[in-house]
Amino acid sequence: MDSLTELQRYLERHHGGNGALAAERTFASHQRNHDDVFMAFWARHSNLQPNQSQQIADLGCGPGLFLKDLSNAHPSWQLTGIECAPYMLERIETLPKNIQVRIADLNAPARELFSDATLDLALANRLVHELHQPITLFCQLRHWLKPGGRLLLVDMVRQPIKNYLSHELKGQALRDLDLSPAQLHDLFQHFLEHNRYTSEDLCDLLTLCGFEILEVEAIRSGRAVQIAARNPNSE
Repeated sequence: MDSLTELQRYLERHHGGNGALAAERTFASHQRNHDDVFMAFWARHSNLQPNQSQQIADLGCGPGLFLKDLSNAHPSWQLTGIECAPYMLERIETLPKNIQVRIADLNAPARELFSDATLDLALANRLVHELHQPITLFCQLRHWLKPGGRLLLVDMVRQPIKNYLSHELKGQALRDLDLSPAQLHDLFQHFLEHNRYTSEDLCDLLTLCGFEILEVEAIRSGRAVQIAARNPNSE
């Protein structure tokens, strides 16, 4: 099995074994995941010129909803989405001319996925926790981003298990629920996959790969974080 196929199978398991439902949830949660808090963070750190041609990559773009939002607001921008899940790709509708979507495994992205020093900004919104490791991607981004280019990273972060269970079980007491061993397995597997890193871990990994951290903002009552990082002007 090649790495892309392996990742596609992993992602479907990660999304509960139902890719169609995962895609529907992406549509349903789009506004919440791009709310006023996110857009204010974007405005502070995107560092883009509204009326000039800019190169932006949405890493793990799903069905391309945010790309379309950007295209509608800024038709002169050149927008590229990276996605590999078939159930997301099949939900992408007709795209404007300034959007393209490429299929790639972001665990091991090829250097030629983007030309060096061409991206003004890369967005990784709820992507990193789905990767087996983010180091290869972070190092490639150092090549792809222009000097001074930005990486905006949004993701879930480690939390106490009681907070996680309260959120997932909608406040119901675990002792009052008659969950099967299979349901509990899924619940705890989900916990492991969404609690891999602390905010400090993510910042340390970015710094070790050569990025400069500009801002770290806790969101969702500390269950997630927004990080703005900058590609230095020189090594």
